[in-house]
Amino acid sequence: MKKKVYMLLLALGTILLCSCQNQPVSESKSDGQTEENSVEIDLTGNSAECTSKAVEVSEGKVRITDEGTYTLSGTLEGSVIIDASNTDKVELILKNAEINSADFAAIYVLSADKVTITTEEETQNSLSNSGEYQNIDENQVDGVVFSKADLTLKGEGILNIQASYGHGIVSKDELIFSSGTYDITAASHGITGKDCVEITGGAYSITAGKDGIHAENKDDSNLGYLHIGDGEFTINAGDDGIHSASQVMIAGGKVDITNSYEGIEGLSIDVTGGDIQITASDDGMNAAGGADGSSTGGKEEDIFAVTEGAYIQIAGGTVSVNASGDGLDSNGDLTISGGKTYVSGSQEGSNGAVDYNGKGTITGGIFAAAGASGMAQNFQEASTQGAILISTEQQEAQSSVVLYDSEGKELLNWQPLKAYSSVLVSCPEIKEDGTYQLSAGNSSSEITMTGLIYGTEQMQGGAMGERKAPFEGGQMPEGQPGEPPEGQDNRMPPA
Repeated sequence: MKKKVYMLLLALGTILLCSCQNQPVSESKSDGQTEENSVEIDLTGNSAECTSKAVEVSEGKVRITDEGTYTLSGTLEGSVIIDASNTDKVELILKNAEINSADFAAIYVLSADKVTITTEEETQNSLSNSGEYQNIDENQVDGVVFSKADLTLKGEGILNIQASYGHGIVSKDELIFSSGTYDITAASHGITGKDCVEITGGAYSITAGKDGIHAENKDDSNLGYLHIGDGEFTINAGDDGIHSASQVMIAGGKVDITNSYEGIEGLSIDVTGGDIQITASDDGMNAAGGADGSSTGGKEEDIFAVTEGAYIQIAGGTVSVNASGDGLDSNGDLTISGGKTYVSGSQEGSNGAVDYNGKGTITGGIFAAAGASGMAQNFQEASTQGAILISTEQQEAQSSVVLYDSEGKELLNWQPLKAYSSVLVSCPEIKEDGTYQLSAGNSSSEITMTGLIYGTEQMQGGAMGERKAPFEGGQMPEGQPGEPPEGQDNRMPPA
């Protein structure tokens, strides 16, 4: 009996030994490995030290060839290259790591299934390039972090990205951020993903020569989308703050685009939550679609043409736009159903605070827009919430726009950031047959709603009277609400 037990135990031991010998060198086959069971890689200037056979070091290049979790610490003048099987999952934990490449990516994912870059809590990490890219294979590497596989970034530490040439972070597949603090300065795009960019948390300070965050897939129009669920963003962009060749969706977070050519651009733009502030030298939001290059070619197109699939929808959150071009510019539809939207548009007659080429409807929310009168545009009769469009003599920036009901109750109070000569307001309290007082700067007007939409063709540039207290002699603009003249697409003619 003892002999049988002994033989059984011997057989089991042999099986276990063989099983262990067949495991990869990294000894880590699952996602989410911790530092305790990771492979340590000590970066030592122009080289690195590691005992794992899955890590090869040569001439400043650290090559990882097997699945697992790897912790990087120290300083490297060179590159970390992930060259694993296309079924392997690899995690890099950055623990006070500093990697600079003179002429290539600091981290290059050549081959893997999925790669995760994690910043360890209470650590400062930096990745950079200092010269023009010199490719080492057939791939056109052009980012400090460049991945051909799905790439996820997360953690509780800080990651600084400095791209003297090219982009900050690039994925030719999915690019996902779930947490972490990122300070990105890039000559081109700050963050760019091919299939998608999805951000669900984290803090981001981005300074980019081109787009702050960019998503584009030239091969599949269903991809190249950009979704933001949460996070804090400060974006200073030479071109677009946020750009997608397909859909931009913002459901939460705090987005502050402090400088941009166009603030947010995509074929479609959906805002369901969050706090969004946009400063743009051209359009604040532009639903136009197409590839990047809005700063050079967008205005060459037919400004009244409808682009299939283009729309702007705001259903929640707070949106504040300060635009030198159009405030909200949709080559298709514009739909407002909730949230709070404030638009300070241009005083140039060729631009409007609101500009849509398809249908424009409002069914909910608080909306206030001010800008030039020449191209001012109201919502259409299909709206289920009242809207008022008026023209006035030019008012100074910060001159208050205030709407009162018939009892003098304040319904809306807003200060446009630019001088203006037209105002468009909407809120749930505006009802058909109601009477309201709309004050703009030193002018005031009493308005009786004969329908839900006030101010289309009747707005021939008549200025409002001198500002008075609610319903004490304010003058109503000449004319009565009606449908726009043929060919004017609900735009107000020049004053």
